[in-house]
Amino acid sequence: MTTNNEISLRIEIKNKKPLELTELTKSFVGIANQYNTYAEKHATTEVEREARLYVKEIKSGSVILDLMEIASAGVIPFLENTNTIIGFADYCKTAISAFLTKSEEMEKYSVADCKDFSAIVNPIAKDNGAQFNMSTNVNGVLNQYVFLDSKDSNALQNIIGSNIAELKKPEVKETNEKVVLAFYQTRSKIKSKTGNKAIVDDIEKGKAVNVIFDSDELKREILKGDNNPNNYGFLVDIKVETVSDKIVAYRILKLHDSFPLN
Repeated sequence: MTTNNEISLRIEIKNKKPLELTELTKSFVGIANQYNTYAEKHATTEVEREARLYVKEIKSGSVILDLMEIASAGVIPFLENTNTIIGFADYCKTAISAFLTKSEEMEKYSVADCKDFSAIVNPIAKDNGAQFNMSTNVNGVLNQYVFLDSKDSNALQNIIGSNIAELKKPEVKETNEKVVLAFYQTRSKIKSKTGNKAIVDDIEKGKAVNVIFDSDELKREILKGDNNPNNYGFLVDIKVETVSDKIVAYRILKLHDSFPLN
């Protein structure tokens, strides 16, 4: 079957310095990862969802690649269907704009998505004066969707880095019921207000945080029993105390149970 409609995704990197092969490869892997994710979510048929990008042509001059969508079954180009390629180019444009404008839309992109977009522009971010272009090529007519220079690429990576850090932050509830608390260190004096630290992996894995007891009676029950509290886990209700969104203490509200750690 023949058709006059040909479409490809054009990636152009206008570099000023020699490109490190590893960084260039990571950039293309980031594009491939995002394309695969987009196709699996948005393509209208099973065949399209399983399609992948292949290199149609590498042009001389700057790094210019024409990438064509190809089905795994029979390796037949989707020459008649432009929806996925154009949709993907628009998806990249929207995502990059969301990051650069620090829009709330950033929140819908996963850590993996963020890492892919950071890798895509890394060769440009490292090369002052370089440019990155993403266009669709339909029957020889180019339509540009993404243009980034080195300054924009650096800004994009910084924003993405901050976004990744936010995404990796544990979700902190003010009150947590029946979580396991293990002491990192304890002080024997009931009247001592400092020195007790504990870890609650369900809230912040592996981090020792100051402990406050809601009453001296509760503190005595936990620390002054027949067993060494440092060798026990405690099933407790706690309130998370924060300062500037940083966890500074766990306030123990209620003890439900205790059990040996070893």
